[in-house]
Amino acid sequence: MPTNIYKTYNTIIKTVIIIVSISFLIDQLFIKQNIMELWNSFINIFDNNYSIVLFIITVLAMPLNWSIEAYKWKFLLKDTEEISFSTALRAIFSGTTISAVSPNRTGDYLARVFVLNKTGFWHGVLITLIGSYAQNIVTLVVGGLAFFGLFAPTLINLGYLSADILLYFEIVFFIVLVVVILLYFRISLLTNIVPKKWRRIHIIVNIFKQFKFNKLSIVINISLLRYLVYTLQYFLILRAVGFTDLGIFEGMALVTSIFLLNSIRPSIALLEIGIRGSVAIFVFGLYYSFDGDYQNQVFAASSIIWFINIVLPAIIGLFFIRDLKFFKKSTKND
Repeated sequence: MPTNIYKTYNTIIKTVIIIVSISFLIDQLFIKQNIMELWNSFINIFDNNYSIVLFIITVLAMPLNWSIEAYKWKFLLKDTEEISFSTALRAIFSGTTISAVSPNRTGDYLARVFVLNKTGFWHGVLITLIGSYAQNIVTLVVGGLAFFGLFAPTLINLGYLSADILLYFEIVFFIVLVVVILLYFRISLLTNIVPKKWRRIHIIVNIFKQFKFNKLSIVINISLLRYLVYTLQYFLILRAVGFTDLGIFEGMALVTSIFLLNSIRPSIALLEIGIRGSVAIFVFGLYYSFDGDYQNQVFAASSIIWFINIVLPAIIGLFFIRDLKFFKKSTKND
């Protein structure tokens, strides 16, 4: 296609993405959600200096959270294509915009690759998936240990599960976890599984050969660092909205349990604040044995962290959509 046609198609797609994203933001903030409730959640934080400080720290941690993700993606790409940190960060924010309106945040994988010049589309997607896979492993490991460690007695005492059934779930979870971890560190074996007669697919999955144990271990460590950042963000907001008696151990265990349950359900980021709030209330309900008035505070914390870590990055990403190139010349590893 002529260059001007490429530019026209790129412009049309970018415009559609921006319009859809803005529409979703407006719909969720001003129509589907009670904006006054969200606003009151923010206002209540500013009742005292302690809460204000915690809120400011949480907001300032948001760019750190996504910067770590940008560094991880840049690190994953380094053997395929060298990109600057600023390019990686712009791609990450663009990805948050598109992923915020796509099922299970799949748009994130697709959006990032459109800033790359040398890396083929599917190679870029697979590399991005490895980073996401590592992040999910951390969520499963930490969240699983916290959930079963903290709530196992409560689940039995409240009659949700018998000791035998709980043990069964724990064994199944452990087996799944081991399989997931082994697959991650032996991901290069996929090149042996895909038949060579499937030439195009075999060429694409060949990218996994560059991911050795050391590199994959570093990616896991980066993912753990990012996980600690956004877990701490949630904990600080919980303290800011009134859970001042919540210790660091219990608080982090509650938050990681919430992340675990949120990670194993289908979702669309901008449409899920109500579900996220319900999951958080359920987890806190288990902790407090469903006794006490904690629902409003939990929902406020969930809403605020949703706004800081999803809505704000999605708004920032709108300004970087222009960097995406949806139509470009084919590369040798497409």
